[in-house]
Amino acid sequence: MKTMGKTKKILGVALACTLLVSTALTGCSSVKTDDEVSKKTSSTSQEVKAEVKNPYKDEVKIAFVPNVIGDSVAAAWSTGMKDELAVYDNVTFQTFDGKASAETQTQIMADLVNQKYDAIVLQSADSAALATSVKQAEAAGIPVITLNLDADTPHAGLIAMVDYEAGKLVAKNMAEGMNKTGKVVIIQATAGATRGENLEAGFRDEMANYQDVEILDAQSGEWLTEKANVVMNDFLTKYKQIDGVFCHNDAMAEGASQAAEAAGRLDGMQIWGADGEAKALEYIEQGKMAGTIYTNCFDQGATAARLAMYLIGSETVTSSYTSTPIVKMAPIVVTPETVGSIGENIRW
Repeated sequence: MKTMGKTKKILGVALACTLLVSTALTGCSSVKTDDEVSKKTSSTSQEVKAEVKNPYKDEVKIAFVPNVIGDSVAAAWSTGMKDELAVYDNVTFQTFDGKASAETQTQIMADLVNQKYDAIVLQSADSAALATSVKQAEAAGIPVITLNLDADTPHAGLIAMVDYEAGKLVAKNMAEGMNKTGKVVIIQATAGATRGENLEAGFRDEMANYQDVEILDAQSGEWLTEKANVVMNDFLTKYKQIDGVFCHNDAMAEGASQAAEAAGRLDGMQIWGADGEAKALEYIEQGKMAGTIYTNCFDQGATAARLAMYLIGSETVTSSYTSTPIVKMAPIVVTPETVGSIGENIRW
């Protein structure tokens, strides 16, 4: 059972997130305070929060809407949130399947607003398509916290893996693994996914420093192992030489690895993902992937829950924000040399 000291710690950590003070968080590296992404409130806003609850005594309902139920990242986030909220008998936590559909998520968001949930944690299937839904929830006094996949409107907060920085780390390590020369393909996220766009921007910017590395092609694998397998097979048919493969997540990297292995071309190929899921770590240990960028997703989910609990009990009017505050989780570059540092208790 958690103690009152833990409750105070949760409140303090969430307050630090909300105020964007650069400070250490349990499970995340620091709160970013860049002027372009920091939280700002309108000096002329007359909005007042409709209801302030005691989040530790009053009845509280928190919803989690992932892109799709069953994804390992979303499952780890959900576990982190459940564990963080389990101590509170007054909190109801429920997960709703977005079914990898912006339309489905839009309908779910409307239902949650009508049911007067107190906070929503969202992994947005499409940042533009979900913007109106997020704005409507915020206008109703329901803080929306996004995870990795953002929404194109100011809201309560974004708890994210590093993305642009992760892309740069992958490019640097891949280039070094190829002795700074070779041909590379990219298997992308679904179009419109901000994380995928930022990952690729960082990757391309860093890889531009290596004049003897050529990016041959880029196609969407839609976040999925099976789709990435099909895309990788197309690449293998089209290009006689592929030295590196960058996938926007680990699931797609696994699909690419399977395709390359089946074609007898895996040996020496630098295949990288970006998440750090348990299966990808096993692939690295088995020599089937070159690396990934690991994030502790249990802690990422817990951080979202802490922020939600704080905002529910505060008088902060998140609908008046003019930009979204961002908390970025600490990344770990995982290679065959470092994979052993990720213990079983933090593999998801």
